[in-house]
Amino acid sequence: MTHPLERAHGIVPALLTPYLDDGAPNLPELGRLTAALLERGVAGFYVGGSTGDGVMQTPQERLACIEVVVAETGGQVPVIAHVGTNATRLTLDLANRAAAAGVDAVSAILPSVPLTPAEQLDYFRTVARGCDVPFVAYNFPGRTGVNLSVEFFAALAEEPNVAGVKFTSLDMFGLQQLARIGDGRLAIWNGHDEVALAGFVSGACGAIGSTFNAAPELFIRLLEQFRTGDYDAARTTQVAVSNYVRDLVATGVLPTLRELLRLQGFAMGHSRHPLHDLDADGAARVRTLFAAHPELFTPSGH
Repeated sequence: MTHPLERAHGIVPALLTPYLDDGAPNLPELGRLTAALLERGVAGFYVGGSTGDGVMQTPQERLACIEVVVAETGGQVPVIAHVGTNATRLTLDLANRAAAAGVDAVSAILPSVPLTPAEQLDYFRTVARGCDVPFVAYNFPGRTGVNLSVEFFAALAEEPNVAGVKFTSLDMFGLQQLARIGDGRLAIWNGHDEVALAGFVSGACGAIGSTFNAAPELFIRLLEQFRTGDYDAARTTQVAVSNYVRDLVATGVLPTLRELLRLQGFAMGHSRHPLHDLDADGAARVRTLFAAHPELFTPSGH
């Protein structure tokens, strides 16, 4: 049976949100970024996640960003909308509005309030049951402080509308176990970009990540090398991936990506408060990184 999100089994950028000077989302520029990444060969888009500031935006802003990405893609690749909030009713409302806007799936991280395991499971189940499009659970222990177990996901997988997991963890043993639930019933997307190859080896169908915004070809190449069995080349590409992520971490991943996209010609605006932009020294370091690696940051490097 064909997986409902099979076309998104690949490299899926978790989109950054550009902003205007007044702090509102720059919707035309978000459309430009979407079109550029589509041109560069990505397999889908993840809108409104941690990278896109979804939980720091109003529901109206989140929906507007979703609508822009859906319109720009025009069905060429799937769009997954992150709709997680701290209240189930609000999450369901945004999920259904996103579905009406034409997304292919919705996703949610756990609320940032203490929940029992039963409450965690009920939150995901309620969203999955209450929406007409497939649901992708977002497991991010580093953000939520909760490392959801394989048994948790085995129970969640009993819900017909649960399609997969965005797995942002370095636990490759856990990823491997998730990928084996129900003979592979759940699609697992690797979420920590620095271990992309390990994620593919462990059973991930692809990856959803922030660093793809600035250098999608690097990860597309890595996945293609893995899928064709060119493992020596894949290991070499993974070294480039590790170095790239290391450089982003050194100056701060999200503000560095915002600066890299600015250098690629996008009007990204300021980070949404309380996030900060790079200082002058950090921006200078990113300019040096950009100039040193044209093969990473320009479509001609594809």
